[in-house]
Amino acid sequence: MKSRLPLLLATLLIAASTAGCGSSSYDTSAAAIESNSEGTKLVTRLFEDVKTKNKSDLEKFLTPNWLLQRGAGEPLTKSEFINGLPDLNSYSIKNVKALQYEDSMAVSFIATTDLVVDGTNYPGDPVPYLSSFIKVGDDWYLLSHANFNKPK
Repeated sequence: MKSRLPLLLATLLIAASTAGCGSSSYDTSAAAIESNSEGTKLVTRLFEDVKTKNKSDLEKFLTPNWLLQRGAGEPLTKSEFINGLPDLNSYSIKNVKALQYEDSMAVSFIATTDLVVDGTNYPGDPVPYLSSFIKVGDDWYLLSHANFNKPK
């Protein structure tokens, strides 16, 4: 019983700290705050991590339930994405529109990339992207990401 006590205490602590989390509500009439600078910083972090194949930072930055939806193909989970990172040789980001409400942020932007995914080249045409982030404590995490890039 003594060896189970720390596990039991940890379980009770987690349960107590999350007990009120599901009962909160939000103001549906509230206005979102424009956060283009922060949004640009966050999507740039993703692109830099992919370009440099920084799996360590991606492991921290992507939430456990993260999903990627590409314009062609099935959605990818965090581990599927990290274990099969594309080759991103260069990129540019423009037209960032980031809206923050409390601890969430939605970011829409246009990216032009020199990208190879699973051996398929994607054209360097400007393509729309959409990313969602969640803030936990002082840190932002990437919750989901979608691009509408199609191979030619």
